[in-house]
Amino acid sequence: MSSTTGARAVRLAWAAAGTVLLIVAWSILAAFYPSILLPSPLEVVAALCSLAASGELARELATTVWRLLVAFALGGGLGIALGLAGGRAAPLAALLRPIMAVLAGVPPISWLALALIWFGTGSLAPIVVAWLVAMPAVFVATLEGMRALDRDLADMARAFGLQRLDMLREVYLPALTPHLLSGLSTAAALTVRVGVMGEFLASSTGVGSAMALARTRLETAEVLAWVVVALGLLMLAEGLLLRPLARRAAAWRKEG
Repeated sequence: MSSTTGARAVRLAWAAAGTVLLIVAWSILAAFYPSILLPSPLEVVAALCSLAASGELARELATTVWRLLVAFALGGGLGIALGLAGGRAAPLAALLRPIMAVLAGVPPISWLALALIWFGTGSLAPIVVAWLVAMPAVFVATLEGMRALDRDLADMARAFGLQRLDMLREVYLPALTPHLLSGLSTAAALTVRVGVMGEFLASSTGVGSAMALARTRLETAEVLAWVVVALGLLMLAEGLLLRPLARRAAAWRKEG
């Protein structure tokens, strides 16, 4: 077994131990409180199974996932495009920095309040707010990557007549990859958190909305079941999107 595989196994073992410890502590605490305040893990699992059996879980999850994908695509795509443009034109970067600082600095709940006024309830409010919150992280990361670019190497590559695709592969990608992955990871987490919060406050469908409805019925086990679903979305964003992207980028660089 290689050292990398061994280190990964150790990390997984510690993560599993931490999860078990959390569940045990939760079970002990739940024994001292009524279910309406703190349901046990088994009650939450039962609520999750009930949601899955009724079809509500799949329906609300599908609604949330497409909203999050749209918001992440908008935030990531525009963040990268504006970061690349700002990295090539210093005046544009100076113009965009304060705008991105405002977008990142305003609390998401404030954007949600405005989105409710502008768009009302529905899909648009959570999508727009998640997009606005996620985009600055990708923009800043891309801009930092452009700053880390070896300008002499880029000039030399142009002098030797490298085509745009080759420039991207040999010059830009190695400099941008670590910054982009960091920015996209932050953006993915923000998109899930803010998107679900937006559904909680400004939508009648989706995981966040279902969580809000369960809260009004005082179904605490169901609320926690939806929390587990939201956490699962965060883990899936990392495991199914960002890690494969990191592996592909590393393979691309090796091929070069």
